[in-house]
Amino acid sequence: MLDPTRVRLDLAMEAAGVASFEYDLGAARLVADDALAALFEHPEDTTARGYEARLQDVVVAGDLVEFRDAVTTAVRTGEPLHHEFRFRRRDGSLGWMGVRARVLVEGGVPQRLLGVAYDTTRDHVLGLASALESLPAAYYALDGDRVLRHLNAEAERLIGRPRSELLGRNFGDVFPLSAGSQLDAVLLEVARTGNSASLELLHPDPLAVWCELRAWPDGAGTSVLLLPAAARRAAEEAAERAALQVQLLAGVGAHLSGTLDAETAVARLSGVLVPVLGDWCIVTLVDENGELRDVGTQHVDPARQGLIEDYARTRLRSLRGAEGTSYVQDAIRSGRPVVLPEPAVDAICAVLGPGEAQDHARALDPRSAIVLPLRARGRTVGLVTLARGRQRRGFDSEDVATASGVAERAALALDNARLYGQQQRIAEGLQRDLLTPPAQSPHWQTAVRYLPAAQAAQVGGDWYDAFPQPDGATTLVIGDVVGHDIGAAAAMGQLRNLLRGIAFAAPDGPSGLLSRLDAAIEGLGVETLATALVGRLEPRRDGVFLEFSSAGHPSPVMLRAGGVVVPLVVADGRDGPDLLLGIDPATARHDGELLLRSGDTILFHTDGLVERRDQSVEVGTARLLEAVSRHVDLGLEELCDVLLRELLPAHPEDDVALVAVRIR
Repeated sequence: MLDPTRVRLDLAMEAAGVASFEYDLGAARLVADDALAALFEHPEDTTARGYEARLQDVVVAGDLVEFRDAVTTAVRTGEPLHHEFRFRRRDGSLGWMGVRARVLVEGGVPQRLLGVAYDTTRDHVLGLASALESLPAAYYALDGDRVLRHLNAEAERLIGRPRSELLGRNFGDVFPLSAGSQLDAVLLEVARTGNSASLELLHPDPLAVWCELRAWPDGAGTSVLLLPAAARRAAEEAAERAALQVQLLAGVGAHLSGTLDAETAVARLSGVLVPVLGDWCIVTLVDENGELRDVGTQHVDPARQGLIEDYARTRLRSLRGAEGTSYVQDAIRSGRPVVLPEPAVDAICAVLGPGEAQDHARALDPRSAIVLPLRARGRTVGLVTLARGRQRRGFDSEDVATASGVAERAALALDNARLYGQQQRIAEGLQRDLLTPPAQSPHWQTAVRYLPAAQAAQVGGDWYDAFPQPDGATTLVIGDVVGHDIGAAAAMGQLRNLLRGIAFAAPDGPSGLLSRLDAAIEGLGVETLATALVGRLEPRRDGVFLEFSSAGHPSPVMLRAGGVVVPLVVADGRDGPDLLLGIDPATARHDGELLLRSGDTILFHTDGLVERRDQSVEVGTARLLEAVSRHVDLGLEELCDVLLRELLPAHPEDDVALVAVRIR
């Protein structure tokens, strides 16, 4: 007769999916009902050895170790066993199984383990799903074929599409920009090794969030959790922006301070801003009459540099012919940055007349653009048009602030360059007006050169002269007033005119002429110091006779017709030239002399040709002699040009004057 209590228990266990078992610890013999075999999906061997092998095959490795440790502890202590572990089903999915058991002890020795086993997967899935749905972080899961099998509400919100359109789709279809990305590499590595991974990255669109990504194998594929990293990233971006602003301002100083030519200075600005702040840039000058001229362009893509140059070449004419208010004129009138509405290409084309400029603008296809006025001393001296393509985000307020700071510094540098240029032109013009063309002779050819210093304030006291004497001779002069400013240029003019007047009124040899000039400097109260080299050329039947005297000036160079090059000194045993002008008018002065023949060349020069901060006079003089030796076959004009080109740096620190004479 059936025991009603036992029947009810069996029915309850069957309904709950609970399987019972009894394990004889001494004999290692297992007795179990069919329900246990069903839980393990009917192993071929239902003995204790068979179930042990089945556990080894399907239970997650770490969980199996913990389960065995729990059984050992229960047998040793007699405490009840209550444990769960994960196991893999035949279809590859992961399940959970719970085990409850008690140890029967007889005579103080554990004899048998009585227990039940049951499937707890549903509880775990429902609990996990509920927890994931309520997470403030995005979560999604992929199966072994990288098909999206689950995502929570936050992931659905960030993607911006309902999960009904996303579940069951391939990962690459949902996140098309992930191919080859850092995220893609992490997921592939987790799937390959079975190890979890964690790192911070920018998740590709359409999620597009900075996050701490955690990925782990979940038995059915890979689970991905994205923890917000917005605060940390915001701090990093703020630091990056500050560093960027410092970098840009330093770049403006380095690029624009390298020249005092206004146009060159402002044209360099485009190379500072691209690609750091934009993808392409046009720099524009505004002249005194308000006329615009594009002088600098830069595109991040070298292949499109020609396109931006073509656009700059055509756009201003089109802007002037367009109807309506131009954003360029808005920036000039207001003196404030103008941010174009997006997409910027439409805003630009709206103020361009039909034609080439509009075609070029559409080809450039800017997503966003700003026009920055370059204002200094109350006027707009230039403009910067800065644009970004569609692959970059638009300009925000911080970008505009950074670009405006750069524009302010650039405007000041540009205006300084303009003012320096005006000063240099005035000073150089004054000096060139005092340097008249040299006197020529049928007996020799004369060539002169004057090159001002690169800096406006350095235009100063170098001069040359070649004028006839009443007796038919010609006086050659080259000199250098101490100092490099407008005052030195004015003093040079005084000395030049004094020397001319003295030489014409009282013809004398070069040393006598220098002595008279020195006396006039003291007597007339001309407070200056100067070096000078005076030569007197007199035609004779057998050649041209040269007398010369130096007041502290570099020695002239002689090139003989046969190719020999030597410096000329007064041959009286002295170690150097006579004293400078303006120190002691009573000082003794001396002459040197020699006869020049057909083809001989004499070079008078100032110290700027051979001396500078990084080069001594001795080294510079040796370079001059070597250069003359290499170019003995050149004509006189060509020789002067070559010497200036080879011996001077790109930006000379001092004026240079040169007088060259070649006997016919």
